[in-house]
Amino acid sequence: MKPSERLRARLAGRPVDKIPNLNIVMGLAAKEAGVSYSAYAQDYRHLCEGNVRCAEMYGIDVYCTISDPAREASALGADIAFQENGPPYVTHSPIYEAYGADRLALPDPLDSPRTLDRILGAGELARRSAGEYPVVGWVEGVLAETADMREISRLMVDLMDEPPGMRETMDAIFGFQCLFAKRQVEAGADYIGVGNAVASLIGPALYEQYALDYDRRLVAYIHGLGAGVKLHICGNITPLLPLLARVAPDILDVDHMVDFAEAVRTFQGTPTAVDGNVDPAGVMLLGSVEDVRQGVRACIAAGDETTMIAAGCEIPAATPPENLKAMDRLLYRSV
Repeated sequence: MKPSERLRARLAGRPVDKIPNLNIVMGLAAKEAGVSYSAYAQDYRHLCEGNVRCAEMYGIDVYCTISDPAREASALGADIAFQENGPPYVTHSPIYEAYGADRLALPDPLDSPRTLDRILGAGELARRSAGEYPVVGWVEGVLAETADMREISRLMVDLMDEPPGMRETMDAIFGFQCLFAKRQVEAGADYIGVGNAVASLIGPALYEQYALDYDRRLVAYIHGLGAGVKLHICGNITPLLPLLARVAPDILDVDHMVDFAEAVRTFQGTPTAVDGNVDPAGVMLLGSVEDVRQGVRACIAAGDETTMIAAGCEIPAATPPENLKAMDRLLYRSV
């Protein structure tokens, strides 16, 4: 089966020749492309080359445009610092001092260099895939993007007292994220990844108050574009699982500290397939091939006919190739 056929069949609970391998690669993709992380994050051609090589070498079943959470921040008016061997980050933003939708730049993503670069990446990956691999675009969830722009410690305080202008600012960010997702779908993305890692730092009550509706509406909007959604919230999201069932993404990434069996049970009978959740550092990076096999087997045993397999978060760049290949071989043998 082609990876695109494999993913569609697995989502529908139909037989496949291999459980889809949805490992996230960023630093590893830069490494395989032979470039620095700075170059990977700033030139879609390097990003595309790294993703294609990782798919070919390690059996990953998607091409993905993920690189860093500062692309939208750049478009919205933040200052960005680039690191040679680490992801870009925000150094200052227009809402550091105070909220206000009028403080944000809200361009068409085609008109901002860093968002345009990701859109071009989605288009190039679609061209290189020619339908063989699903192409996953990427946006930040509204809460995560607010954290990127506001600074996370400030945001945590804001969630306690909701300063003036906070909701209006988040509404403006939501509109921009919808348009950014749309431009990537127009370029050729079959799915949009939505990264909302900050949600793992808050409990269900705050998630329901400040993030649930945005996530649910963003997923519904992307579905309306004809694309699927892969929601990625690394960290321990166990308390959020029942609420995330209401968000209804096509795929939910589950990190290694979550009980995978509990996550699978929570989403049985829903439109969401659970993806995960081998420990990316303790097993994939530092473990032996046998450790990897045990971790993968445990996930498969806890899964169902729609479950996908991946490390709980990004594959570290220094992960031994034999560990990645061992994971993929086992996914063929386990169907």
